[in-house]
Formats: sequence, C-alpha cells, structure tokens
Amino acid sequence: MISVSKPLADPAHTLYLVDISSFIFRAFYAIRPLHNRAGEPTNAIYGVATMLARLVDEAKPEHLAVVYDSKEPSFRKEIYPEYKANRSAPPEDLIPQFDRIEQLIRSLRFPSFRQSGVEADDLIATLTHRWIELSPLNRVVIVSSDKDLMQLIGPRVNSWDTMSGKVYGIPEVEEKFGVGPDLVRDYLGLVGDSSDNIPGVPGVGPKTATDLLKKFGSMQGVLAAAAQGQIPGKKGEGIHANREKALLSAELASLKDKLEVSVSFEEMSFHFAVTPECVSFLKEMDFHSLAERWANAKSFGAPAKESVASPSVLPIEPVLGAQPVSEAEAAPEKLPFYVVQTETQLAALVTILEKGTEFGFDLETTSLNPRVAELVGIAICPDESASYYIPVGHTPSLAGGVPDQLSLDLVLGRLRPFIENSRYKKIGQNLKYDWSVLIAMGLKPSGIGADTMVAAYVLNPHGRHNLETLAAQYLGYTTLSFEQVCGKGKDALTFDQIPVDLATRYSAEDAWIAVRLWNVLLPKLKELNLLSVFAKIDLPLVEVLSRMELQGVCIDLEWLQKLSREFGEEIKGIEEKIATYTSGPVNLNSPKQLAHLLFEELKLPVQGKTKTGFSTDADVLHVLAPLHEVPRLLLEYREISKLKGTYVDPLPQLRDPKDGKIHASFHQAVTATGRLSSSDPNLQNIPIRSERGKKIRRAFIPSPGSVLISADYSQIELRILAHMSADEELCRSFNADEDVHRRTASEIFGIPPEAVDDRSRGIAKAINFGLMYGKSAFALAQELSISRKEAQSMIDRYFERYRGVKAYLDGAIRFAHENGYVATEFGRRRDLPEIHSKNQAIRNSAERMAMNTPIQGTAADLMKLAMIELDLQLREGAYGAQMIVQVHDEVLLDCPKDEAEKVERLMVDVLESAMKLRVPLRVNSATGASWIDL
Repeated sequence: MISVSKPLADPAHTLYLVDISSFIFRAFYAIRPLHNRAGEPTNAIYGVATMLARLVDEAKPEHLAVVYDSKEPSFRKEIYPEYKANRSAPPEDLIPQFDRIEQLIRSLRFPSFRQSGVEADDLIATLTHRWIELSPLNRVVIVSSDKDLMQLIGPRVNSWDTMSGKVYGIPEVEEKFGVGPDLVRDYLGLVGDSSDNIPGVPGVGPKTATDLLKKFGSMQGVLAAAAQGQIPGKKGEGIHANREKALLSAELASLKDKLEVSVSFEEMSFHFAVTPECVSFLKEMDFHSLAERWANAKSFGAPAKESVASPSVLPIEPVLGAQPVSEAEAAPEKLPFYVVQTETQLAALVTILEKGTEFGFDLETTSLNPRVAELVGIAICPDESASYYIPVGHTPSLAGGVPDQLSLDLVLGRLRPFIENSRYKKIGQNLKYDWSVLIAMGLKPSGIGADTMVAAYVLNPHGRHNLETLAAQYLGYTTLSFEQVCGKGKDALTFDQIPVDLATRYSAEDAWIAVRLWNVLLPKLKELNLLSVFAKIDLPLVEVLSRMELQGVCIDLEWLQKLSREFGEEIKGIEEKIATYTSGPVNLNSPKQLAHLLFEELKLPVQGKTKTGFSTDADVLHVLAPLHEVPRLLLEYREISKLKGTYVDPLPQLRDPKDGKIHASFHQAVTATGRLSSSDPNLQNIPIRSERGKKIRRAFIPSPGSVLISADYSQIELRILAHMSADEELCRSFNADEDVHRRTASEIFGIPPEAVDDRSRGIAKAINFGLMYGKSAFALAQELSISRKEAQSMIDRYFERYRGVKAYLDGAIRFAHENGYVATEFGRRRDLPEIHSKNQAIRNSAERMAMNTPIQGTAADLMKLAMIELDLQLREGAYGAQMIVQVHDEVLLDCPKDEAEKVERLMVDVLESAMKLRVPLRVNSATGASWIDL
C-alpha cells in the first residue's frame, strides 16, 4: 500500500510529476514475464498501469504530468562521452513495451512532456521551477526514487517513492545523504554515481564527502581547502589532483531548471477518465480483469482509507441499543466493519448466522504456528453488507486499557454449532491454517465452502495468491496489511497487543474481502470449466493437509547427531586433502578463491565465465573431475556441506517442543503443475539418489508402537503418457506388465529384451522420461555422455516406434499455440502466454511446458484424489493410521503395528483405483522402521 503523508495533501495546488522511466524499469523487474495471446511481452505494461492506478487512487491529483526521457543523447554526452556508458541495452522483452506504455498513457489522457536531447530529470527540474513560480500556494511532488532529483527538494517540493511509500522532504534528504538538498549536487560530484557513470573523486566515499561538505560548506569550499593544504595527507592531495574531475562530475549531476517549457494550471490539469481507447488497449494486452474494473470505476481501485468509519455496534436488532447507521456507513464501499463485545450482540450475530448457509471466516491468533497459537479473535462476514469481529484474547495492558471482550469459552460455545456443522459453509483465505488452529484447540471444524487462495490458484497457478494481491487483482481494493497493523522486525507486536478497534478494522476486512473475492472467483471458475477441479480435488485437500501437518513425523535425534559428526569429519578430511594442492589457505565456499586454485594454480582448462570471473559451478566441476582430484573432491564437499547445512543440522531445530515431531508445511498453491510442495523442511528436495542423501531418510521414524508404511506409484507419468497418447506399443507394454524401459531399449537398439544390459536400459529410461519433458538431443547427449548425432538417432528411433507419443507431444504444442494454455485430464489449466514470445529461448521453454504439464499435472491430480479418498477411508474405518508425508509420487503413513497389514492393502487398493486409465496403475508398498527402509 502507498503511504500518504502530509506533504502529499492539497491537490488543488499540488503538481505531481511522474518520472515514468523509474516506473517502467521497476515494473519490468518486479513482475514475472507476461505475454498476451499475440505473444507480446506485457509485464512492464501491466506494472506501470497498476502503479499509475495506485498513484491516482491514493493521491487523487488535480494536476499531474508524466515526464519522458529523450530518445536522443543529452548535452551531458557531449561534455563527457562516457556518461551512462556502463549501461547495457534494455532487455529484449522490455524494448517493445516502451511504445505500448506510451500508448497506454495517451489513452488515459495523461498530460506528458518530452523534449529532444533533454533528460527527464532536467524537464522535471524545469517544470518544478515553473510551477512553484506560478503561485505562492503551489507545491510539487516528484514521483520517483531517483536520488539526483532530491536536489530539487525544498519547503514546497517533495519526492515520493511509491514503491516504498516514503516521502522525502528536507529532513529525509539530510538523513539519507548527511547533507541538505542544496548540497546533493556537490555530494554527487565528490562521490560520483556508478549508475550514470559519473566518475566523482577517486577515494572519496559517502562518509568522507558528507564530512567535508559539512566542514567546508560546498564543493568549491572543499576544493579550495584541498588546494590550500587544509585537508591533510593523501586525501587532500587526491582531491586537489582530481579537481577537474570533481567539477565535471558536479556539472553532470546538475539539473537544468530553465528550459523552454510552457507551464500553466490548464496544461497540468488532470481528471482521470477511462476512455474507450484505454479499455480497448487493456483488452488487447489481455488485461481483461483490469479493463472490466477500470471501465466500471469512477476511480482506480481502492476506496479512500479516510472514509473508514470507526468500528461500531452491530446494526441489526433494536435490542442492541445501537443507533441506526447512516446510508453512507452501510454502503459496502464505506467498509462496514463492526465489533461484537457483549452477549446481546453475540446473540444477534448468531441469529443472523442461523438464517444463512455460509459466511466469511477468519481467525486472529498469536502465532503462525497453529499448534501453539492462542486465539485472539474471530471475524465473521455473513454477506458483503457487513463484517464482524469478536475479540476474545486481547491483552489488557497494551490494548488501550482493559478491552471489552467476551470470554473464549462463551464465544466458542455459541459458535461451535456453526463451526462444526458442515451445513454452514465457511469462506476464507488459506483456511488450512484456521482449521489447524481449531483442531489443535479440540474443535472438529467442518464445512469449508470456499478457500479464495486455492480458488485463485486453480484459476491461475502463477504468481502470488495472498489476500492483498488477490484483492488488488480482482477487486481493485487495497487491504490493510499485517505489517501496517503489527509492524515488522524486532519491534513487531503480536496480534493480542493490537487495540480492538484496529484489530476489527483489519480482521473484519479479511473476512469481508474473502466473501467478495469468492463472489468474483466462482463465476470465473465456472466460465473456465475449473469448478470441478476446485470442488473435487483442491478444496477437499485443504482439510486433509491440515490433519497431515498437525500429525507430524517423528525423527531420530541420535541418528542425526551421529550423521552430523560423520559428515563433519568427511568435510574436514576433504579440506585437508585439498590443502595439499594449495600454496595457502583457501575458502572452499569462495568462487573467486576456487577459480584461482583451479585455473591459476592447478592450470586446469577454463570452462566458462561469469560476471565476476571464471565459473566454478557444478557443471564445470563435473567436466574437470576426470582431469584432477580437486574438482572431484569439491563436488563431494558441496554435496556433504549442503546435506549437513540444509537437513542434518537444522532438522533437530525444527522439532516441536510439545511432541518432539517435525511438522512440515504442505503447500497446494505454489507449483504451476498442481504438485504439492513443502517447507520447514522441504521434504521434496531431500536427495535420494546418493547414498549420503538416503541416510537422511533414516532419521524419519514411526511413533512408538507403530511402523511407517509407504505407497509409491510405479512409473506414474509414463503410464499417464501411455493413457493420454493412446500409443499402442506403450499401452501394450504396460498392459502386459513388462519392464517398459527394457522394452524401449529392445525397440530402439533392435535387440531381444533378454539381451538388454543395464546401460542400454538406463539410456532407454532417460529417453522415456526425458522426451516428455521436451529434452533435446543436445541435452540427452550431455546426460548420457554420447554424441549429439547418436542422441538424435536414438530419439528418431524412439518416435518411429512410439508414433502415438510423437503425435501426442506435437498435438500438445499445437494446442498451446492455438489456445494459449494446456490442461490435465481433469481439466486443470496452466496458461502459457510465453508460447507466443518472439524470444526463441522463452518460446522453447513454453513448448516444453506444454508437453509435460498435462502429464505431470494429471499425476498430481491423481495423487490428490488418492489422498482425499485414503484420508476418508482411514477416518471412516476408525484406523489409528495417520497420513504424515507426501512427496512426489509417494505417500507415507504412521500406522500402529497391529493394523499394518490391513492398512497397507487399503493404501494399495485406494491408490490403484483412484483413476481409470487405458493401462493399469501399479503401486509399490512397504513397511519399515524408518523411511530409508521403504
């Protein structure tokens, strides 16, 4: 959210000057690559559009101008040819967006200025000077983060960095530079500016420049003092020797404020209006939600925060003794948030809930960890007309006196019938957390009607899905952020320390936004035929993951401690071996020192360069390993160090002190293919191909009296490929229960299956899995250490034999080009706008995604359906077994020993019957005393 402070007031006399270049570059690098259906890159356009929208919405300017840089060089290039010489050309995908952004600004009728051979900074300086001269009441706000422009700041001129929300006046400039705005030019002349390649004075840094300017008053004073020997030692000599360089740098940093530019109130007058040209442009860019929102809006985005009414009593029943709210207060755009603090008010809210079937729901707690979180308050939003907050755990001493709040037991007693009854559907954002908190408190929540985070993810798996982002994207609304309420860092407050009125404003808004979002997202899910994916797969999984996270998994501390010592000794041994090849101490974690060792001391052949020197990445070390022992040792060193630092040592720190278990978080709104991911720890990334990596799984053990049971889909993506491609040979092989990799090796090498050796089978396996990921002959050749020609020959023979696979993969690419997306068997979509990119590397990447996403995404959907059914049958059968981990194609249970045989059969049956394919699903299962045994 953009913070508006006093200097941005008085719009009738304030001119906002927008340094559009600052917006463009920050937008381009802040937003992931986007493309419209025509293949044009659009991320910078989208970013600038939303940044301008927020600027207009927050400041509500009556006078505004957009200022462009000249396309021709300025006078600075003439006096110093190296000016800005270190700047590289704009990224390829940004270049075509410059003209499109100008088109957007023209369509919005923004006043704009550009002058040939004049930089935007000089135009801004001139416009600022002229505007201030027009009237003693006039003010200027320069919308930019450019430090050069801070020399313009004065009593009636401010700079506003909309990205950070910071407004710079004279005190803020002094805080930033150590000198006032009048000395910023001199400061830059001494220090220089690397971004513009302004040289400055060698050896003079920010602190030195500040101290000298404070002491001698100006650059001229500093130069005079250096000439007269008043600045002792080499510092003074250096300044005197570089006098001309300092003067040149100051001239380059000076802004020209007397250009021939006309300025008047009429020319700068601004009134926002979305023109038909603008709507057409937004639709051409495929910004459809933006076009719809702007076309129907009187202003961009969010309601003004100043219109927020203070939380009041419930405007519902006369018995509450409340004054009727005004029409303005009752309107949704006036943010109808109310606090429930008496039993009478709670009873009235219960009456409202009894009349409905769904409500927005949000919990406020003291911790992000649901197992230790204490409930602070509950927000409930029956519909968009009003939202309510029930405080139950605010701290009296820090909440502005003793807060009026009901007891937790009383509130839960009245709300339990709604929380635990599936008839009442709860709508919220990331309800997995709320469910986990309630379960940990002993409740049995039921009836998730909608989770807006999950719904937004199903609609578009890319990008962020937090409430703030979704509110801005789908509602054009700026929410009150958690940091604004609680602060951040070491001074942050917990929610129980927040005053009740502010907590009401924040929490009731969250529940209200969730309801509004769902009313927008539901039609979109229906329109794109995604409601089934949402309702049958992703939404039911929320409760499953909540139970899985709360259950957690036991770890063997003694084993981890032993492994830590073992890995530590191996690391020490490697360091000692490498030391025998060096002339002095070498930091093995320093790429620069390693490059010196490998390529200068050991004279190994250089394989590639980075911006900072010779490359020493893993690919380089693998190439060098056959040539010398040191690169081989370095590969081992990195593997062991990563395992030790990422898993072995941190795992004990992640144990919950209450139950001694690790409770990983499983995320269903992160990956673009629909797969689950995890964190704290990241279980998906535990390496299992190396012997050392496997040892980490030994640390995961069952609870006392139990065993671990694993069920793992066999070659699931290949089976799905066979199903989706309907390839006769591949289907025949699976239906005959053959070793598919051996059969493939037999086909492409033209030998009987019994003659296939391990190497040939390995090559066939690489081809089977690689081609559905779009692996090229070059990549396959590198993986198998064979020639590119040989790799291409193998690929050709494979597709000659498996023509159905070739037809399917080609068809997937063609479909993506024609429609801009791909889908799984269940209908889950992934948009691929990059498939139309003019950049071949980006387009090729999108084509690989087009081939693989439907396969990998279908496998992910299959696993989710299996987990939902397995969870249901375990609960209905009253088993003691609990699902505790899901990684890739495997699910792990903690199961009492006396149930193990029966539960293992149940797992296999559920997973193998989760989906009907042209080929049979096969599941490998096992029981063991640790994860490594499975």
